[in-house]
Amino acid sequence: MRNSKLTLLDKLAEIHESIELIEDWSSFATQPLDFMVSPYGVMAFNACVMRLQVIGENVGKLLKDENQPLSGYDSIPWQAIYSMRNLISHEYSNIDEEVVYSVIKSDLLPLKKAIESMMEKYC
Repeated sequence: MRNSKLTLLDKLAEIHESIELIEDWSSFATQPLDFMVSPYGVMAFNACVMRLQVIGENVGKLLKDENQPLSGYDSIPWQAIYSMRNLISHEYSNIDEEVVYSVIKSDLLPLKKAIESMMEKYC
């Protein structure tokens, strides 16, 4: 049981770390186009997208966890997060900066709060 608990906490910690990195790397962006107008912006966009993929990968594993650690956090669109991971993995060249910007600016904070709540619960 202890190993599965550590694995759960590791996944939550990796999601949390990814959110914090995305927040840092995207802090300069005030609109989606900011990601596309400079080499730094493109690099930050690519880094953020890869971390969104990491988040989605871990969420996918948590969705399959028999202990259902995501239950009780129904305000978070877990399946949509995992679906975005699939889109990034299989359609990378079709990733839209407006969608990524919207996710970063609107959806990451509620996710971060839910992850922090779970980390406290399972710690």
